[in-house]
Amino acid sequence: MERNAIGQGLRRSEDARFLTGSGRFLADLVPAGAAWAEIVRSPHAHADIVSVATDAARAAPGVLAVLTGADLAASGIGGVPADEKLIHLPGTPEDVAFSFRPPFPALASGRARFVGEPVAMVVAETAEAAAAAAELVAADYRERPAVAATEAAQGGAAVWDEAPDNVCFRWQAGDAAAAQAAIAAAAHVVRLRVRNNRVHVGALETRGAIGSFAGGRFHLATGTQMPHGLRDALAGVFGVDKSAVHVTVADVGGSFGIRNALCPEQILVLFASRMLGRPVAWLGSRADGFLSDYQARDNVADVELALDADLRFTALRVRTLAAIGAHLAPKGALSPTANTPALAGVYALPAIHVAVTGVFTNTAPTEVYRGAGRPEAVNLVERAVDHAARELGIDRLELRRRNLLAPAAMPYRTRLGLLYDSGDFPGTLADALARHAPPPAPRGWLRGRGIAHYCERVAVLGAENAWLELRPDGRVTLLVGTMSNGQGHQTAYAQLLADRLGIAADMIEVVQGDTDRIPSGGGTGGSASLAIGGQAAALAAADLIAKLTERAGEALEAAAPDIAYADGVFRVAGTDLSIAWHALAARLPEALSAHGMWKPSGPSFPNGCHVAEVDVDPETGAWRLAAYTMVHDFGTVVNPLLLEGQLQGGVAQGFGQAAMEQVVHDPESAQPLTGSWMDYAMPRADDLPGLSLVSRPTPSPLHPLGIKGAGEAGAAGAPPAVMNALLDALAPLGVRDLDMPATPFAVWRAIAAARL
Repeated sequence: MERNAIGQGLRRSEDARFLTGSGRFLADLVPAGAAWAEIVRSPHAHADIVSVATDAARAAPGVLAVLTGADLAASGIGGVPADEKLIHLPGTPEDVAFSFRPPFPALASGRARFVGEPVAMVVAETAEAAAAAAELVAADYRERPAVAATEAAQGGAAVWDEAPDNVCFRWQAGDAAAAQAAIAAAAHVVRLRVRNNRVHVGALETRGAIGSFAGGRFHLATGTQMPHGLRDALAGVFGVDKSAVHVTVADVGGSFGIRNALCPEQILVLFASRMLGRPVAWLGSRADGFLSDYQARDNVADVELALDADLRFTALRVRTLAAIGAHLAPKGALSPTANTPALAGVYALPAIHVAVTGVFTNTAPTEVYRGAGRPEAVNLVERAVDHAARELGIDRLELRRRNLLAPAAMPYRTRLGLLYDSGDFPGTLADALARHAPPPAPRGWLRGRGIAHYCERVAVLGAENAWLELRPDGRVTLLVGTMSNGQGHQTAYAQLLADRLGIAADMIEVVQGDTDRIPSGGGTGGSASLAIGGQAAALAAADLIAKLTERAGEALEAAAPDIAYADGVFRVAGTDLSIAWHALAARLPEALSAHGMWKPSGPSFPNGCHVAEVDVDPETGAWRLAAYTMVHDFGTVVNPLLLEGQLQGGVAQGFGQAAMEQVVHDPESAQPLTGSWMDYAMPRADDLPGLSLVSRPTPSPLHPLGIKGAGEAGAAGAPPAVMNALLDALAPLGVRDLDMPATPFAVWRAIAAARL
């Protein structure tokens, strides 16, 4: 069979089992004889838990146990751990720190702080019995004042007594003095407040966990992007060595970052299993998810952009309030802080300063979500650039052209510490505009165009290892510590190894998601899987070829340096002596192992330009996305079909946030008002036009394969591109600002307000 080399559009090998219903998701893995768990959740956003009466539930048919926070506390079980330190960037003062890091118990004890917080867990013989008994748990609450809005957190009801101002942390980066001086001396300063709406991830597969305990070891089957990180966190919770915890992951129906983190239910099923001596399964409902899944985004930023008399940028200053919810999730502080360097964008900015205040609210905790802070930062910058152009009466394209970094400036050190290795930002803008070809606008509708550049720092998770096993039948197994959640890792890794090993891609098996079988792994995040794990796999392939060359020398009675390998055949130079891959593998007495490890010397910087075209009905506020073009540079492209799928999904998610998605709470009670798909809108196929996704690659000079990473870029550029297009369309009517989500009602209301 012809091997599938790098750059070919190989179809996903995973899809056969998904399309035929033979995928193995968590619901397919519940073992026979497992008990079932149901979670009792707080109906109040903020309330003292006066008592939790469990006698009636314990007496219900089929019930095996009812657990409360007191049971966990008495057993010394820890809560959900969060990062202990804030990440320091160049220019970050040493005094940035958490003001208060609260506990995050798996079951609330004493006080509930958001609607949906776990208060008790019922375990029964069947899921139906557990659900029925959960209705019998009688918790008595004394309600407290609650705060839901990010802007109301400081000065609102205290979520934690220890943090009366609701501040979790204060953080900053950049040069505050330089930014202040530049703003004071600027010919122009434009200001804008940008709200980044809270979103619900809504993965296709709901959350779940199956826990078991046997032989002194815990086993958790669940969906996660980071199995080894989850293993280590659970070991800390239970106070055991990490060797006593085994995490396995099968197929996962979407994650986008939210599944990276440990959640309370994963602790609870393991605790219950150890107590009962049998497996315990919890499969969350969609209603559970709307209340208790980690949510994302939710911040408010005040932006100041300073310009000189020639309208060149001199400084950017940002003040952000970031809602972290009622508890600090494991990576809850990461998105608002660690990825703020994306604020530098693609522009020459001599001074930048950013200050972030993380605040508690009586809402579900926030976590990393596709882009993990980079989409928020790109949105701020690109919205500010368009706003400056309107305020100062200059064409948006001209303002960008004056301030874009030129290729001759590379490598370029931004004022937030990033060292851009390459990029042709003016060329990308010109290419995107040249390729963008929208259809005619409907008669009587307003047409608008939005532009958004991005430059991301990705692939910074650290070292990754890869192991190869060649069996006597000639087939190869790759074991790698990344984790697919639908991205197509099986196909991508197999294709890369087929190129390196000179065998067909269908001869390669990819194994992920087993912390016993795979010694270590950084998991999947930050667009790093192929960028880091792929190079580790390539090095393992080189190691395997070297070991096989030695064995070919033995088989051919020749010195290894005289043997060359190509296209599945080992040949002795200058002779007709050769041995094929399968023949050499058949001589192996057992599987032959090889290993590769790679740690990047620095991040990579995928970049690109999005152009969105929208049409708006000025009478009703209804609007549509008429055309969308994205010109992108992701370095070496292993599989263009997989890349296109990643970009389509990312753009759809970014468009969804701009157009319709928003978690809404009652401002007084903090009760969620978006508790189902009837209340929370998600984009559908007919909401999007055909997406023009154009590759303009320049290989990364810092990566041996030239790969830059691509998983999050679609979500980074789409929100500002769409919002800038809407504001461009509405500008003739006097609309100067608009927040996400720009629903038809919100657009109509903005039009009506501008007409007053």
